[in-house]
Amino acid sequence: MAIEVVFVFFFASIFCAESKYMVYNTTQRVVPEKINVHLVPHSHDDVGWLKTVDQYYFGGNNSIRGACVQNVLDSVISALLDDKNRKFIYVEMARFLFNYYKFCLF
Repeated sequence: MAIEVVFVFFFASIFCAESKYMVYNTTQRVVPEKINVHLVPHSHDDVGWLKTVDQYYFGGNNSIRGACVQNVLDSVISALLDDKNRKFIYVEMARFLFNYYKFCLF
């Protein structure tokens, strides 16, 4: 069953995803004799640990932990649209898969 889900996800992503070559800002060079640091913002939601997927996403049950992934994504998407050189990695797949199966699989 798990392998079937992986195949469905893989093949469906080919039809639902749009990709293009991304040009990175490479004008900044490594400085010899110095520590060069690369920062990449990423998510960390702990989906299902203290709260359900929906509680984390919509900000419910904040007596356990104050978190609202929807607000984080709204602000991150806004910042990414403001500056094309910014990058963001979304780690948790639980909510993504929920939306993917709901909207992309026909």
